[in-house]
Amino acid sequence: MGEDDECQSMAPGSKRRHQIRRRALAVELRGEFDRRLLSGEDVNSLARAFGIEPWYAQRRAKRVLSRADQEQDQSPFIGGFREADEEMTPLQYACGLLGSRVRPLRNGYYVLDGFQAGPKEVARAANRLLRERGLAEIPYPGLTPLYR
Repeated sequence: MGEDDECQSMAPGSKRRHQIRRRALAVELRGEFDRRLLSGEDVNSLARAFGIEPWYAQRRAKRVLSRADQEQDQSPFIGGFREADEEMTPLQYACGLLGSRVRPLRNGYYVLDGFQAGPKEVARAANRLLRERGLAEIPYPGLTPLYR
C-alpha cells in the first residue's frame, strides 16, 4: 500500500462503511428509536433511518423489549391474561395470577420467586394470593385448602 492509497482511503469524501454509520445511538434520539420500535417498526429499517449499525439496533431493541416485558406484570408464557378462561388448566391460571414471579422450566417444574418449585408450590402460592383478594382458591390435587 503506497502513500497515495492511504490518502485516498482517509479522504473526507470516501464512502467507507464505518465512516457513514455511527455505532451508538445519540442520547437525544433514543426515545424516538424506542417509541418507533414499540410501535412495531422493523429493527433493520430503524437502523437505516437512524444511521446506526444493524447489530447495535438489534442489541438496543432486545434491551428495550425486555424492559417493556418486565414492566408488564404477566407471565411471559401466557399472553393477555385477564381472567380465567374455561380452557385454562389450574396451573396456567395460577401462573397467570402470579405473573412475573413464576416461569416454567423444561422439566415440568417452575422457578417461583427465584427458587425451583413444583406445581403444588405454584398452586399454593396462587391460592395465597387469591385468599388475600377474597376469591375462591384453585382446586389442585394433593392440596388441602388453606382456609375453610
